[in-house]
Amino acid sequence: MGGDTLGMSGEVAGQAVNAVLAPSQAERFAGVADVDLGRLVLNVTGRNKLVLLDSDRVFLFPRSAIGVEWFERELATYQVLAKTQLGVVPRLLDRWEDPEIYPFPFAAATRLRGEVPAEPEALIEQLGEVIARWHELEPPALTGARPPRHHDAAHHRWLRRALDPATSAEAAAEAANRLGRPGRASAWADLLASAAQLAPVLVHGDIHEDQLLADGGRLTGIIDWETARVDHPFWDFDLGEWGTGLWRRRRRDFSALWARGWRAYAQARGLEVDSGPLQTALRLRHALGLLADPGDPAVVGTIEEHLAQL
Repeated sequence: MGGDTLGMSGEVAGQAVNAVLAPSQAERFAGVADVDLGRLVLNVTGRNKLVLLDSDRVFLFPRSAIGVEWFERELATYQVLAKTQLGVVPRLLDRWEDPEIYPFPFAAATRLRGEVPAEPEALIEQLGEVIARWHELEPPALTGARPPRHHDAAHHRWLRRALDPATSAEAAAEAANRLGRPGRASAWADLLASAAQLAPVLVHGDIHEDQLLADGGRLTGIIDWETARVDHPFWDFDLGEWGTGLWRRRRRDFSALWARGWRAYAQARGLEVDSGPLQTALRLRHALGLLADPGDPAVVGTIEEHLAQL
């Protein structure tokens, strides 16, 4: 490798924009988007897109042809959410199609202030209240919208049956049988039936702590809306992958924390504030997942631990 590509430390040399665009493409991009290339910072953490951050804008680039679908859904969702006047949601500023710059469409959205919070649990009530705002919208048509691929796992498929009024009783019986708790089938069926009565809404669909921004103890941003879809409200309270960040810190009182967020949300929407029905779905989903893959009990807990919360 030439010395102008990699420094002696192994770090990439040159401007961040050139990790996304070749120099000639970057020059054209600078003129079209009216941006100072030297200010841009690269974020490569997204599954389906690359992000260049300016002081007040973020530029979104699909990683590949496969990512275009998710990119377009994110932009469509920003347009829908513009009517909420929610300051925690980015606004779409512009969209371009210029193959001399990039082979796929790309866009600019507002950059929200704040940083990923060190203690997202402190924001749980604020999060519940803002989720209620977009759940109150008339569910929009988002063509082809669907859950991310990891939702194909068997325990996620069970949860979908549990949250469907037509199949919630069957799902409760299945869980009771598989988990060796036949005596709990009736109680679980009642709770899941209650959870299943909640109507589909527009959901973000992948909220976790890395999707949140905060500043001075206030929730200032919820980003990365590419998984938006019309679905059960539960999917905006899943709070990310089990066994990661928030769960690791608050495992012992996770149910109480979860209940705080649901209460704030339910009060804002005039719904039943008891989180028991949805927490039943949450805990049973994870207990069923542990049947297939027990993982590290010190991290993800045990089946007995989850069932003890019901």
